[in-house]
Amino acid sequence: MAERPVDRMRVGGVEIVSLPDGAANLGGRPLAGPGDGGAADTSVDWAEYHARFPDGFHGPDHHWRIHNNCYLVRSGGRRIVVDLGVGVGPYPRYGGMHGQLPQAMARAGLAPEDVDVVFFTHAHPDHVAWSLDAEGAPTFPRARYLLHQADWHEYAVHRQPPPRYIQRFVAPLRDLGVLDLLAGEHALTDELTAIETPGHTPGHMSLVIASAGERAVITGDVFPSPFYLSEPERPFGSDLDGARGIASRRALLARIEADGMRVVGGHFPEPGWGDIIRVGGRRWFRAL
Repeated sequence: MAERPVDRMRVGGVEIVSLPDGAANLGGRPLAGPGDGGAADTSVDWAEYHARFPDGFHGPDHHWRIHNNCYLVRSGGRRIVVDLGVGVGPYPRYGGMHGQLPQAMARAGLAPEDVDVVFFTHAHPDHVAWSLDAEGAPTFPRARYLLHQADWHEYAVHRQPPPRYIQRFVAPLRDLGVLDLLAGEHALTDELTAIETPGHTPGHMSLVIASAGERAVITGDVFPSPFYLSEPERPFGSDLDGARGIASRRALLARIEADGMRVVGGHFPEPGWGDIIRVGGRRWFRAL
């Protein structure tokens, strides 16, 4: 079987490279969290979604097929990796998935020492687990790791003891002096701005890209599947604060449409990017 080509997209002078960490069929639907059972919701026409997204949106029986995407963003001479996947694994929540980020990086010609910044959209285990190598050293030896301070406080301070994945993949970064905690909007380069999009976690962030009149946004888990671009008011079972999650989806969706942004989803079918289109007054995701 031929090796999958490396997917790249330009937004003005910024290059985005898809670094897929893997995919898995889950036993539920997007209204529930991954692995939470996903009881059928008769108010949703799942067959319509299956017809529009036959390859990758659903697995068997219209169950959710989740894709775990990381990204390389090149801007202003800097190489920024967005999110760090599930790690070596096996990751039980995704059916024992083993992460593929190192292989994706190798295909893209990216070595760990090439990375200047690691940007975490949030502190969940499927987004942080390639942060350290087997010896406990930073996987990306030259990089600063960025996380919102509200996620650090929620998962590393407020919860005692912290979740095991925080102890293994996040807290050591602070001890090693390579973790920077952010608050509010934060410019990574002249073309990249981290914005607060809370709800899924208290400090969830998205990354807005604006260059040469073109725009895109890497949304992390604000939209955990293309379903939520069509129905942003629906609850998502894995949001820590469901009401704030819905509010962030609505607000970011309004900004995307007003500014003509392309959407880059952390769990969308590879490579994860596309446009929002209107059909009969309804929003749909159109993959590119």
